[in-house]
Amino acid sequence: MDKDVHYTYKRGTPLTPEQIAMIEAARELPVAEDEDNPEIDPVKTPEQYAALMRAVAERNRRVVDALRRMG
Repeated sequence: MDKDVHYTYKRGTPLTPEQIAMIEAARELPVAEDEDNPEIDPVKTPEQYAALMRAVAERNRRVVDALRRMG
């Protein structure tokens, strides 16, 4: 794309036909791989995937603990 498009959605505001067209057009774009931050694939990189799952589980435990302390 030639330029970045930034939009802040306000809840309850309907999307314009142009915005809907942009979203539908974006669905057709090919997936762009990110060399700096590649996808973590459980088959291609099982060690990295396992580390990610451990980090997610730890994060979720911290969130649940914080919510329990709040009320």
